[in-house]
Amino acid sequence: MALRLGMCKALTSEVLSKLHTTGIASAADLASKDLESLSRELHIPYKDLCSILRVLLAENSAYPVSALALYQNALSSLAILSTGSDVLDELLDGGLYTGEVTEFAGDTVTGKTRISHWCAASTVREACNSVLYIDICRSFTVGILLDAMSQDACEPQIIQSRLSRVKFLQVFDFFQLFSILDQIQLSLSQQDQTSSKWNNLKLVIVENLPLLIYPNMMSSAPYNQGTLSRLGIKLKQLADTFSIAVLVTNNLVGLYGEGRADQRKAALGKVWSHVPHTRVVLSRRSAGLSSGPSSSQVEAKLVKSGRQQTPSSASFCLSSGGSVCQTG
Repeated sequence: MALRLGMCKALTSEVLSKLHTTGIASAADLASKDLESLSRELHIPYKDLCSILRVLLAENSAYPVSALALYQNALSSLAILSTGSDVLDELLDGGLYTGEVTEFAGDTVTGKTRISHWCAASTVREACNSVLYIDICRSFTVGILLDAMSQDACEPQIIQSRLSRVKFLQVFDFFQLFSILDQIQLSLSQQDQTSSKWNNLKLVIVENLPLLIYPNMMSSAPYNQGTLSRLGIKLKQLADTFSIAVLVTNNLVGLYGEGRADQRKAALGKVWSHVPHTRVVLSRRSAGLSSGPSSSQVEAKLVKSGRQQTPSSASFCLSSGGSVCQTG
């Protein structure tokens, strides 16, 4: 900010003229100078220079915050939730981050639903953590969730307690989904959260989001794009404001044009492409004889991330029972 007459009582026309002769024309210029040396050089009282600087800093600078306070705030608001797979955790630099939207995109039978179940089961292993599973395609299966929870051989009472903290909701259109997200934000924003059913919510899973878009894609494309953009904003706000990890599963679509017949990308177009902070593309391939007849190998390719190098990939095996075999 440029120095002007009248900004403070000590900044008179004479003082302002002397400061201009030495090239001091802004508050930043004055703050970068040694006031004692400047006082001797320009014959301006030292206390006047200090008074001018204090007023300028009070009116124009940001509120000072120590690095320790910022670090402690980051620790209190950030959590990394395991996906239940060591391979995926390593690919994602630890797992799912609260405050971010993570997307798993893939064709049918590439393990998207199982990964969602693993993430839910892994999150509720921590005491008091709860998960909201929003199902759009009726893919939620308690059996897969129980298999994932039984990996650490817990007692039935503990498994039952964990299951009670996985909340399941089925939606059929955008209006239901928006209503649920609004209810969560309203409940979490209230001062007293002890009685809220969304208390300690750490993970929100939206399973197979494209099914809400596809039925009306051709009839009202502009409306759907606006609605999709609004949904992306709501999910990001929910994640960032309340330190919640959001997991979305998506489909893949083909790219058209010469030499692009075999290329695939996440669905929902450019309107949605900027929403996920992290995107993983899943593809299924033959696992070979070493993995057994009841398992299939899945390649996870990290194509968007703010922490890891992209593209990078890892592979793991899905068993017929829903468990994961780590292969690296």
